[in-house]
Amino acid sequence: MEPFSSKIEIELRDELDAYIEATGITITDFLDEAIRARLTK
Repeated sequence: MEPFSSKIEIELRDELDAYIEATGITITDFLDEAIRARLTK
C-alpha cells in the first residue's frame, strides 16, 4: 500500500511541513483538527 503522505500534492505537503515547523504541531494533531473541523461543517 502506498504511504498516505505520497498521495498529497507536493506543494501542499511543502506548505504543511512549513506550517508544522512554524507552529510545532504534529502531523497527527494537525490532521485531527482538520478532520474535526470538516466534520462539524
